[in-house]
Amino acid sequence: MKMTIGFLHLTDLSNSTVKFLIYFNIIATLLYVSAESLFVFCILFIRRAVVVILKGTVSKSTMPTITIKRRLFKDYFGDIKDEELDQLLFRFGLELDEVTTEVFSDGSGKNVEEVVLKIEIPANRCDLLCWEGLIRALLIFYKSCEQPKYMIASSKMKPTIQLKVTKEVETIRPYVVAAVLRNVTFNRDAYDSFIALQEKLHQNICRKRQLVAIGTHDLDKVKGPFVYSAKSPQEICFKPLNEKEKFTAAQLMTHYSKDNHLRQYLHIIEHSPLFPYICDSEGAVLSMPPIINSDQSKITLQTKNILIECTAVDLHRAQIVLDTIVCMFSVYCDQPYQIDPVEVITPGGIRQTYPILSCRTGKVGSEDMVLYRIPPTRHDILHECDIIEDVAIAYGYNNIKKELPPAAAISDQLYLNKITEAMRKEIACAGFTEILTFSLCSRADVSMKLNQPEELNRAVEIANPKTLEFQASCFMFMHFIARTLLLPGILKTLAHNKDKALPLKLFEIQDVVERNDNSGKDPVNRRHFCAVYYGKTSGFETIHGLLDHFMRLLEVSSNPALGYCIKEDLLPFYFPGRCASIMLRGEKKIGHMGILHPSVCRAFDLNLVCSCLELCFEDPLSRVGSFVASTGLLPRSSLSDRPAGSSPRPYCPSGCYRPCRPVSLVHALSVTFSHSEGRARVQYLLANNNNDHHLTLYVNLIMTNILQRKTRYNGGIFVSKVQFYFT
Repeated sequence: MKMTIGFLHLTDLSNSTVKFLIYFNIIATLLYVSAESLFVFCILFIRRAVVVILKGTVSKSTMPTITIKRRLFKDYFGDIKDEELDQLLFRFGLELDEVTTEVFSDGSGKNVEEVVLKIEIPANRCDLLCWEGLIRALLIFYKSCEQPKYMIASSKMKPTIQLKVTKEVETIRPYVVAAVLRNVTFNRDAYDSFIALQEKLHQNICRKRQLVAIGTHDLDKVKGPFVYSAKSPQEICFKPLNEKEKFTAAQLMTHYSKDNHLRQYLHIIEHSPLFPYICDSEGAVLSMPPIINSDQSKITLQTKNILIECTAVDLHRAQIVLDTIVCMFSVYCDQPYQIDPVEVITPGGIRQTYPILSCRTGKVGSEDMVLYRIPPTRHDILHECDIIEDVAIAYGYNNIKKELPPAAAISDQLYLNKITEAMRKEIACAGFTEILTFSLCSRADVSMKLNQPEELNRAVEIANPKTLEFQASCFMFMHFIARTLLLPGILKTLAHNKDKALPLKLFEIQDVVERNDNSGKDPVNRRHFCAVYYGKTSGFETIHGLLDHFMRLLEVSSNPALGYCIKEDLLPFYFPGRCASIMLRGEKKIGHMGILHPSVCRAFDLNLVCSCLELCFEDPLSRVGSFVASTGLLPRSSLSDRPAGSSPRPYCPSGCYRPCRPVSLVHALSVTFSHSEGRARVQYLLANNNNDHHLTLYVNLIMTNILQRKTRYNGGIFVSKVQFYFT
């Protein structure tokens, strides 16, 4: 029997209809197709399914996409064609993903098929996640309407609604902001957009309700003032949204564990002893954030006054979310763009009114000043470059003339980075594994866990860490800082890899941040090298050997007077008598090494002995590199590029990190050596384009090295043919 079996286009594997079709297709194949045809079909079927699933996975990881009914564009832009709309969006910096049809409910139980536009929105543009915000932005962009002026309603007209916060929520979701939209008139499109915007915000800036949870309520069905507090799950009882009976909070967690939409949010609070809730003055529960709202305060098309509340662990994000919602939908109020405030009273008695709706102003440029005003909907504008980007979009990138730069330049990697890359390869070849750790750490990681509280004096505290892990911990009153040492990060990595084969030999070459309190300058980045040995024995000899190998690669002498040496020391995080400082030329401490103290190992959850070293990678380069090039202490060329056994190439005596071009020294006039300063004053005549230029260089010279190289030295004056380099 010859037959054709069509391939299924899998769009939603959880859909029961799709599952039925899959099973039906497979059964039909088993009944009517031979074994050989069955094998071919299964291969092609699985391949098709995998491709479709992967496509779905990729699409979910891209920028957010909003769906807008095409007729809404016609109301504002007339009978515009798809090609013209695509160009209009492109000039604004957006992309029309596709034009398709979808089925919607008209509110009376009937389904209507409409043409819709799917438009990709940048993740930082929360104000474009609904069709009201997008169309308004396009109209302003093309000067079809003015930028609306958002106003806070005066408290003289009506009393301000209050929302009191209790201390029980401080360890769960400590922040809440709120606002009121009065005399709202919704149609079906506006109502659907109002619900859809909340879901888009939840999935993007709210990070699936972990950072912010939105609740909207019919203000006429509840009575203020309101209370934001927390109780045990058994004490909270209310009728959740679209349910027919009341549940306790504990019962709701079980009830929603089978709900495909809400079960993904249960983990946020399910292990907490107290659950947050918002109630009115009569004790009626409005919501249990971040899970569900109450059915009593449900929003409908007939709702006139809307209370919007946002509970959060990040106050700044909560303000962004609240500003976005009220600015987008205040257009439906009887007095457009007017918002009623809500006074939030913290447990400490501090009163703050929301929303703030502040418009930021500033200046850009030095000679031709440009004044700008940022509306409260544009929280994505952080720096001057964001202003410049918006101006470029408004002007049109295609209208910017292409011009060649006035001068040609050849870029090159910084010398410090070249050496860093070469050293990473060499240390890896020595049997150590490179890791990359977070640049941020807790205050305890660099102070209490290492038995050195004074280390916090050099630390730079981060006010608004962007990494999600550190944001989630900030509300637990843990202040994070930029790391001053690489050691804590490596020890935390060891703690998570204790089950691996021993010994563990790890290293990292990265920047740390140090504060310059004495000089009054801004904090600086310093390149550090850190290595650890973790095993059943201390492995101190391995760490010591790695230090010697590291310095040998840099051609830093082991002579204490010329290069580096180790000196016995006593540091709080090392075992007494098993600690040493790494000294450069016997005068500057550039690092430390030793066996970690048992208390430090316990603090980082390590149960075996650990040896480590850490040094400032820049110090050997800057100090040794400032010696005269002829000393040969530092190979300025890349370690991987220099042939084995070749002599190091002389570089700029000033120790600069950029490649320099050679200049032949025509005549050395005089060199005077001072034993006390260890410097030589070199004056020479440089012939360049028939012009004589006198330069004075101060170069570190070493007397021993001069004598070893048999340079003529008579009465403090020597003459020598030397090749110098300058930038």
